[in-house]
Amino acid sequence: MSGPGSPRGASSPFFGELYLRSTRPFLSEAVTAAEARFIRTNLPEGRLLDLGCGHGRHLQHVPAFGIDRDPLSLTEAKQFGPVARADFRAIPFRDRAFDGAWCWYNSLGTFEDDQVPLILEELARVVAPGGSLVIQGSHLDRAVAQPEAGFDGPLPDGSHLKEKAVFNPQKRRDEIVRQLTLPDGRVLEAPFFIRYYDLEEWRGLLAEAGFDAAWWVGGLDGAPLDDSSTDVIVGAKRRA
Repeated sequence: MSGPGSPRGASSPFFGELYLRSTRPFLSEAVTAAEARFIRTNLPEGRLLDLGCGHGRHLQHVPAFGIDRDPLSLTEAKQFGPVARADFRAIPFRDRAFDGAWCWYNSLGTFEDDQVPLILEELARVVAPGGSLVIQGSHLDRAVAQPEAGFDGPLPDGSHLKEKAVFNPQKRRDEIVRQLTLPDGRVLEAPFFIRYYDLEEWRGLLAEAGFDAAWWVGGLDGAPLDDSSTDVIVGAKRRA
């Protein structure tokens, strides 16, 4: 990550300062609160896990334990509850530790395909039989319909954000380069990708890990999942 005094144009990993500064302006408190209500409604009472908690925006509203890969985000998240830095493929909790878990904001879509089954197996290990899991991702058809997308404009803190996304149909993912020029002249830039899973892919992956998909919707309003949906949100139960 670029730090104070780093040369202009120096590269930085995506998760960290670049992610926080460039993503936070697009995540309003109203959106966060609506997502948290949905999560709370669709998970049981008891011990919950936020997989990929980021800077803790959902933890403000839903009591849970949060884990994430990014230490910078966790410095903020810890003010809202217990958190830990962890590899999602090796969740640092005992078997059946949680009554439910959620993973939001395309978090699993930032991993290579061969890593996602390993993460789901870990979730199956730490979620008790009968417990619930909620996974959210963006709808694949939106990316297919817009194979190239971008953003070039100012952010409220005076930074300037440039981003270009190109859809890779073979890998079913957007391949993205994001560049953020900060008011102090530093430039943070990194590539990343977001893989989009359709419902049948999620159902298959979940079944292999030990979950049964119980319901699915196309958005926070609970609308049926169809070609016009913005999201693919799947609720699953841990098999006994």
